[in-house]
Amino acid sequence: MFPHTLVLVLSSAVVAALIGIPIGIVSALKRRSPLIDYPLRIIALLGLSMPVFWLGILLLIVFSLHLNIFPLIGGGDLDGVIHMLKNGEAFTSPRDFLAAVGDVLHHLALPALALGFTLAATVSRLSRSAMLEVISQDYIRTARAKGQVERAVIYKHAFRNMMVPLLTIIGLFVAVALTGTVLTETVFTRPGLGKMLVDSIGARDYPLAQGAITVFTMIIIVVNLAVDMLYAVVDPRITYR
Repeated sequence: MFPHTLVLVLSSAVVAALIGIPIGIVSALKRRSPLIDYPLRIIALLGLSMPVFWLGILLLIVFSLHLNIFPLIGGGDLDGVIHMLKNGEAFTSPRDFLAAVGDVLHHLALPALALGFTLAATVSRLSRSAMLEVISQDYIRTARAKGQVERAVIYKHAFRNMMVPLLTIIGLFVAVALTGTVLTETVFTRPGLGKMLVDSIGARDYPLAQGAITVFTMIIIVVNLAVDMLYAVVDPRITYR
């Protein structure tokens, strides 16, 4: 159960980062632009307004029932992929391994998109706020006054300095993503801790429900500890004693 939930959380985090961070940066750099900033902020507002279960059902209706592109239920043979990795079969029979990985990704596409898009809205708004705060600092104006190229100013100075608040967002992001897996795995009928938690509550299996909640809590604690340790890697001025 845990590998399915972990893969879903990580893939949704990738989707949210790939969508939310660029949108937030572009929106901040084109602040108050009626053609760029306002439409992007509207898209972020729509993402915040859409519940993950509603978006998931909509994606299933369009891409599974009508277009028949993605499977309706299931999570793929992730256990088989893990078994092949443990036994070294990924190297002895790469064709079978790639087929199994492709099947897992095929089942993962819609759930990751549903959960990642709803979380990307939050990431984009927070990225926009962080970028606006950074580009208003004196060292950004100094870099521009020295004649540096705008791309270097943004990616070398501004983006690196906005990574600290972005790392803070990641800690909150994992907590929200784990909460979203309960709805996502239920809608898409995927195996995982979220669906196991719902099933255990419905069956009144309270020890199992408490165990799943404990695992969720431990994941959040470990991720927040890792984020705190990454602060020193991103910003050399931060030290731990």
